[in-house]
Amino acid sequence: MMLGKRETGNRKRLVLAVHDVTPAHASKLAQVYSLLAERGLTRYALLVVPDWHGEWPLEQHAGFVDDLLQRQAAGAEIFLHGYRHHEAGFRRTWMQHLGVAGRTAASAEFYLAPPDQAARRLDRGLALFAALGLQPVGFIPPAWLYGPGLADLLRQRNVGLTEGFWAIANLATHRQVFAPALSWSTARPWRSHLTAGIAAVRRVLETAPDLVRVAIHPPDVHVPVVARSLRETRGRLVTMRQVVTYRDALR
Repeated sequence: MMLGKRETGNRKRLVLAVHDVTPAHASKLAQVYSLLAERGLTRYALLVVPDWHGEWPLEQHAGFVDDLLQRQAAGAEIFLHGYRHHEAGFRRTWMQHLGVAGRTAASAEFYLAPPDQAARRLDRGLALFAALGLQPVGFIPPAWLYGPGLADLLRQRNVGLTEGFWAIANLATHRQVFAPALSWSTARPWRSHLTAGIAAVRRVLETAPDLVRVAIHPPDVHVPVVARSLRETRGRLVTMRQVVTYRDALR
């Protein structure tokens, strides 16, 4: 999905995003936060899921919410990241199966949701965040998969910042910055080794791009080959680049 026109700049920058932020992953997230804190990092994005798989409603976990509020106050950006994240309740057509092949097993929530259901989930998520004191700067769909009309639904709700796999974008200004996501897979051992190898290659190749984007998922810290790759990537990129927020990257 092309979200707007591309722009580049002169400064070497780094955007960090922690995906799948939910009480269901609290222990793994603590390790991710520790990894970031080792380098004094507080300016990262937190992609928060209001009700992970329909079993972890955020409002029932006050301590977890308090931690998010503290991180928000310290400079972290909050994004709404789907509503349940899981696509349970929706059925894929064969065309949709082809469209997400190799990209997700069961997380195409906002790719499969019809516009009316997508609108309801957006409204419920935004209302919940407002009630909890969370101030989302944007919305990112699970697995970076957009269904028909989703960008228009976001514009109607003044939710400007978003991203796909290849770029980050401001829907209000139609501004886009090209920055393919660097992420790891822990779904299978062979995929863990493959994505760690890709990360090693990209660490060498991505010295020229203005913006590099790293996506961290909670399970990354529990698979040794991925955890090592993540730590090495973080160390190298943080040394070479200025860590910025999504809003900074799109200015």
